[in-house]
Amino acid sequence: MSSPLRLVVCVNHRLGVAQKSCVGSGNLGYIESIRQLIEVNGLNVPIVERECLGKCEQGPIMRIAPGGRFFTEIDQSSLTTIVEELKIAISKQI
Repeated sequence: MSSPLRLVVCVNHRLGVAQKSCVGSGNLGYIESIRQLIEVNGLNVPIVERECLGKCEQGPIMRIAPGGRFFTEIDQSSLTTIVEELKIAISKQI
C-alpha cells in the first residue's frame, strides 16, 4: 500500500542578505494560493509544510509526495501546473 498523496512545501527562511530561501522568495503567499486552488478543484490533498527540502537556491519549492516531481522556482503561474499534476497523481492512485 502506498503512502497517501500530499503536497510538500518548503517554509524555510534563511537569514542573511545573500541567503536565498523559499519563504524569502514568496512561498508563503504561494502556499495560500495553491491551498485555495486545491479546494476549488475539489481535491483531497493535504499540504505539508517542511522546514527545508534542500534546494534553497532553486526556491520557492513544492513537491508532490510520495516520490513525485519537485517544482522549483515556482511563481503564481506554476500553481495551475502543480494542481493539474496533482489531478494526474490522484487518478493513478485510484
